[in-house]
Amino acid sequence: MKIFNKLFLSAAVVASSLTFGSCTGDMDLLPTDPKSQTADKFKNDPAGYMQALIADVYLQYATYGVNGNAAVKNFDGGMSTFQRSAWLLEEAMSDEASWIPNDADYGLFQYGIIPADNTVVMGTYSRFFINIALCNQFIQTVNDGFFNIEGNPELESMAAEFIRQAKVLRAGAYWYAIDCFGDVPYLDENTEMGQVGPQLGREELFNRLTAGLEEVVAEYKAIDPNQKAKYGYVGLDVAESLLVKYYLNAEVYTGKAQWAKCLEHANAVINRLKGPGFQGSGLCNYYHQNFAYSNKQMSIGGANAVNEIIWTIPQDQPNLLSYANGTFLLNGLIGTSVDSDTWRLNPLERYNAGASGWKCIVARRQFVEKFEWNSNFTYSPDQRTALWCTAADGFGIDCTVLDQEHYGNNGFLPVKFTNYALDENGEIDRENSPAPTDQLGIDCPMIRLAEIYLSAAEAALHEGQNDIALTYTNYVRERAGMPAYDVITLQELENERCRELYYESVRRSDLIRYGKWISGYTWQWKGNVASGVDFDSNFNLFPLPASVCARNGYHQNPGY
Repeated sequence: MKIFNKLFLSAAVVASSLTFGSCTGDMDLLPTDPKSQTADKFKNDPAGYMQALIADVYLQYATYGVNGNAAVKNFDGGMSTFQRSAWLLEEAMSDEASWIPNDADYGLFQYGIIPADNTVVMGTYSRFFINIALCNQFIQTVNDGFFNIEGNPELESMAAEFIRQAKVLRAGAYWYAIDCFGDVPYLDENTEMGQVGPQLGREELFNRLTAGLEEVVAEYKAIDPNQKAKYGYVGLDVAESLLVKYYLNAEVYTGKAQWAKCLEHANAVINRLKGPGFQGSGLCNYYHQNFAYSNKQMSIGGANAVNEIIWTIPQDQPNLLSYANGTFLLNGLIGTSVDSDTWRLNPLERYNAGASGWKCIVARRQFVEKFEWNSNFTYSPDQRTALWCTAADGFGIDCTVLDQEHYGNNGFLPVKFTNYALDENGEIDRENSPAPTDQLGIDCPMIRLAEIYLSAAEAALHEGQNDIALTYTNYVRERAGMPAYDVITLQELENERCRELYYESVRRSDLIRYGKWISGYTWQWKGNVASGVDFDSNFNLFPLPASVCARNGYHQNPGY
């Protein structure tokens, strides 16, 4: 990704520290203000500086901070990344996962017991609003005339495009903010530095955010209705896919379903990306091509004609690495066995992973059982389990205790990523695989075309278009090597979303939309009971950080 070759601490980063600092007071961004370099320096090379500033915005989605300096204070640097913040809130206490190190920060988090002063709540909330503020400050920097672009059509076009990208990235961070926290502050490019954003109701936030995305999508389509972004950047397809995510959950956020709009935008994305790939669907021919070291090729703008990965977070050895993304979603699960262990795993041999593994994540039994297995859970025909560590490797299926001491005997490892490159046939390509290291250069898909197909199928079922729902779901299912459905129901579609999209930071949202998060469905250690109990009735939302409410006069979510 070319723009990442020009990283430096930007005006966007520093200005956001001032703006966001007034909102939370719990943030420690780097202290140098590049605006002190003065606007005349920006005008000396407006194109170069604009590219560098937008690069800094993207950087805060890809890693935790410039030169390894985490942007969030008093929170684990790796955890403070965008992808890990989303994963913690959407996955860690669900049936799909758990976070078994029982340190003070995370102690009861995996059980769904979350006080308002929990540092994970503060850290994840801060990450989303850092990124929102960065996007706003980039737009302000352009609008305030720092680049002296007026009258230069080429620079005006570049600025307009980067502003669109910043708005799309902002909407991506805001989706997690309103999905997880509900009524949150509204900040846009008109929010002055140092100004505390007003806390708005979830419905009003939803309306503003979708209206803004609709405008961006309309602008893109007016320029080129078939436009594809360059690799690593966001564009029309990410903007419209975010609208799919917003409208899919409209009834949760506003009380009013918007299935027709969800389907309209999903079909638009599908129609642009279908053609190559599995059965002409636009999906990769093999599931794990999305999650291998070579997955850059499958992103929009990548080298392959198949562009299943719509929004990717780039990682690159050795230039752009973090303890998030593919590194987290591989190393977080695996460990290295020794002779005395009853389980067997060699990460180097199996996944081309250089680390010994972190032993932090295991699956809960109810998730495992959503896949088809033989009687002793050693084999599943579902290709989405091909990289898993199961009973065949000596792992126990039941989460008897959620701690690291019992790793190997307290849950399967649903490994999804590999540090091997995969070829056109889905086979390991050793020649093009990297040397194994601790931090891995595996990109992280944030939105895939498979998610858009399944979201469209759900909306189509609600709209009475069962034939479309069946066709779309079967693309996903048959790609995994499973037999096609003859009939599709909402219940089976929910299960198919779980099987296909696990660990992609949508599970909590899905269970809430299907009415199964609080009650109606339990899993091991839900509510800190071994067999599982209902969550408290208020747990459809996380608490807002207590310090944010106290400082800014925001109302807390009910029950906290």
